[in-house]
Amino acid sequence: MSENKVQVEIDGVNYTLLTDEDEDQIRDIAKYVEKKISEVKSQRLSFDRELVLTSLNIANDLFNVGNKYNNLKEDSREAVENYPSLSENYKKAIEENEDLRNRLDEKVDQNKKLEEENANLYRRVKNNEESTKTIEKLRNEVKKLQEEVISLKAENDNFKEKL
Repeated sequence: MSENKVQVEIDGVNYTLLTDEDEDQIRDIAKYVEKKISEVKSQRLSFDRELVLTSLNIANDLFNVGNKYNNLKEDSREAVENYPSLSENYKKAIEENEDLRNRLDEKVDQNKKLEEENANLYRRVKNNEESTKTIEKLRNEVKKLQEEVISLKAENDNFKEKL
């Protein structure tokens, strides 16, 4: 345990303090006490009474901080008690989220494949429609040719009869 000597001034009086605490922290505390003394300073009060009032004000501040701490502790009690389950729920939510992301990626891949398949099918339908039109044209042409053949056969039969 190393003790440090820290020089501070409070209400115009120098004090040498031996402490294990941080020197800056001790100086901040001395400034706080100096401020509290200045709040009660009065020509009508003796130095002892000023110190007593200052001590009461500091004790009041400490009491208020203690009450705030206890209130915060009580307010956070439920969260602290439930922390393990909250933490577990959070971990489960992260795992579920990761699973959902993976499933989404799979569905996106499936969707891309289906879109490609759909595009191929669309091209095949278009080709079939064009083929159907070509077949219909060819049928009409065959029908005309058949009619022409029948006409030419009849004409040929007429010529045979004349001969």
